[in-house]
Amino acid sequence: MISFAKLEIIVGITLMLNGKIATFVPEFAETTMKRHISHYINLFLGALFSLFAAGCNSSQKWNDVEFYNVEKMEQLTESPTVGEEEEDDTWAPLHGKENREMDVKVDMQFMKSSNDLNEKVCQLMNSHLIEILLKQSSELTVDEAVAQYIEDVKSEFHSDEVANIYHEYLKGRAEYGKENVINYRLEEDSFRGGAHPCTITTILRFNTITGDFISLEQVFPTINQPQLQEILLAKLMKDNGVQSVEGLHEKGILEMTDMFVSTNFALREDSIEFHYNEYDIAPYAYGAFTICLSYEEVKDLLGVTWEKNP
Repeated sequence: MISFAKLEIIVGITLMLNGKIATFVPEFAETTMKRHISHYINLFLGALFSLFAAGCNSSQKWNDVEFYNVEKMEQLTESPTVGEEEEDDTWAPLHGKENREMDVKVDMQFMKSSNDLNEKVCQLMNSHLIEILLKQSSELTVDEAVAQYIEDVKSEFHSDEVANIYHEYLKGRAEYGKENVINYRLEEDSFRGGAHPCTITTILRFNTITGDFISLEQVFPTINQPQLQEILLAKLMKDNGVQSVEGLHEKGILEMTDMFVSTNFALREDSIEFHYNEYDIAPYAYGAFTICLSYEEVKDLLGVTWEKNP
């Protein structure tokens, strides 16, 4: 983008040249040559202003986009019917309490804009969030989709397959990343019985120009992914202070699976963050793993059009 300072310099030089030309052009050519030269200089100056304005509009495109939160929470308690504990001996060992309790909460950010063009892009991104993360029809409004998601979870609660303390929390946040990219991170914290709750992170990416979802294949063509996998494996070993896959195995990492390219990744301004959830590459006790690669490290693996227009 052309800065104001640079534009002022260019304009100054252009005007100076215009004046010099007017001085040196002979009198007999004044009505023709000077007019043509001034005309072309003015066209050049106009083009510079157009370029500058376009740059400003591109950088300010998302100034009128607002991230807004939609929050909804419900709590349910279910008591056994009279005689149920005697008739169904699974109630006590499975649920462990007299009553079953359930909390379900959705706290997610969505996008909106007062600008008609940006609003269409926001609606498309919101429809992706509804379909992919809430698993609802994109025909629903944001509020309708959140309400229906909660109803779906509530219907599971009334099954005898869940634990006595049951919760499902969704927290979604949008964040700006690489130019023309919004990363969306959803944290799902749930407990449906077992030894411990489970936290799953899902990361999506959107093109702010079109509103389209950005897939792994768009950023890293399939043919380049084996090489990307090797780079990720090398970084994982370095991060954990080992020199080999066997060294990772000794630490309990990649014992049950081979390394793979995670589809959970964020396109940050200066790096790409690959996220691996609990159990993805190591036992629950290790928690989640994050591997960050700079764009320089993977520049030869990126899709041909990616750098120009994600």
